[in-house]
Amino acid sequence: MDHEFSESLVDRSDVSCLARDIDRYCRNNRIIGVHYTRAVPESIRSKGLLIRDGKEIREVFIKEHGHLFSQEEILTIKKRWDDYFEHGQSSVRNQRIFFNFTEIELGGAGTEYLLGLYGGEQVSMCFELDEPIGLKLGSIGAPLVVRCSLDPNQVETFIENPWGKILISSFQALTNPDAYRIEQDGYQSVPVKPEDIVEIRVLTNQSTRTQQSCAGV
Repeated sequence: MDHEFSESLVDRSDVSCLARDIDRYCRNNRIIGVHYTRAVPESIRSKGLLIRDGKEIREVFIKEHGHLFSQEEILTIKKRWDDYFEHGQSSVRNQRIFFNFTEIELGGAGTEYLLGLYGGEQVSMCFELDEPIGLKLGSIGAPLVVRCSLDPNQVETFIENPWGKILISSFQALTNPDAYRIEQDGYQSVPVKPEDIVEIRVLTNQSTRTQQSCAGV
């Protein structure tokens, strides 16, 4: 288990077979997906994670939070949305909920904007944390780590036998914490029901793992 890269470990024939067996087991059960967002906890607790396209998400945002922005800021927001969310940028996000399957990225650059700006990428992708609009987006909701019970057969990933490889890599980190681990994004195109929300953690300091438990099942 002293491999520097988890990828080289799971390429070994014996470990590759183990990864396949673990993956098969996971596909007959449930897995935990980790969703990073800035949102209102009560909304996720009552509604779960919804499947919507970006146009609907942005329209709801203006309806619910437009009063926080000046008319000039609203025009800027809509102009940036129009410029950014052309077909290619929209098609890779519409009707999808994205997950990680470990918390390796928590506190890193990959989650900074997701936790720091309200509304997810469909709202905040074209804004910066320290600009006036970004500061207002950062004042809405709270930075959340949402842990969800998922059917792995409904999750799209980008590697073969992802669940087996992620678990083996996580186990390797127990004995070799300096190893480069396998982390994998994934998405699904079905909503997460409220009863499948395992935990909502409100981060009290989004740059660290310090957190406050908000809800759990």
